[in-house]
Formats: sequence, structure tokens, C-alpha cells
Amino acid sequence: METTEKKETRLEIVEKVPKEMLQSSLKIYSESTAMETYVKIPFLLFGVFILIHNVFIAGKSYDYQAYENIKTIEISIVVILVISVIIMAIIAMSKNSKVKNELKEISKRYGIKKEVVQEEFSTLAIHLYGGRGIVLK
Repeated sequence: METTEKKETRLEIVEKVPKEMLQSSLKIYSESTAMETYVKIPFLLFGVFILIHNVFIAGKSYDYQAYENIKTIEISIVVILVISVIIMAIIAMSKNSKVKNELKEISKRYGIKKEVVQEEFSTLAIHLYGGRGIVLK
């Protein structure tokens, strides 16, 4: 009879880094990944806005004052959507930057290569929270 042994894969980052420090980085990563869902909402609203404009406003004639009011309202809506996307992008980039800085600190403090930290953290984070992982440079 042949015996089969289970091959366990142990992550160096899990073994060497304190759980609290790793949990902190994973929490920030999960918040960053959750932002991707919220970024889709303004783009959906922009599509709905174009649809409403084309169905109810485009192709009809209005007097000058009504036209200016409609134009002002539409430009305001677009500006609000653009600002909201920019704010969300800034928040997501700052969270990603914070995770990268924490991972670089982990690499220096615990003597683990950056590539190993990147690969193992990304594997763990994607498994737990989805997303695309982290790329350290």
C-alpha cells in the first residue's frame, strides 16, 4: 500500500508576522476592495442620467430660460458625479498606499523579501476578500 502525505503550504508571512499587524493590513485591504463596489454606483447613475436626458429632454424645443435651467442642472449633476468618483478614487488610493507601506515595513522588520510578502499577502487577501491583491515596487 502506498501512503499519501498531505503537503501543507505554510505562508512565511503568517508564521513570522504578529497576527494583529497582519489583521490591520487585511482590514485596510478589505476596506479598499469594498470601495470598488461604490465606485461603480456613480457610473451607473451617469448612464441613467444620459438615458433620462435622451428620453425626456433631447429633441424637444425649450425657450432660452428653460434651456439654461436644464443645462445648469445637468452640468451640476455631472460635476457632482465626477467629484464623487474623484473622492472615492483618492480614498481608495490612500488605503492602498497605507497597505503597501505596512507591507514594506513588515518586509524590513521581519526580514522577509518584498516579493514573498507581496505574493503571500495577495494570496491571503484575495482568498479572504477578493480583489486584485497588492503590488509592491
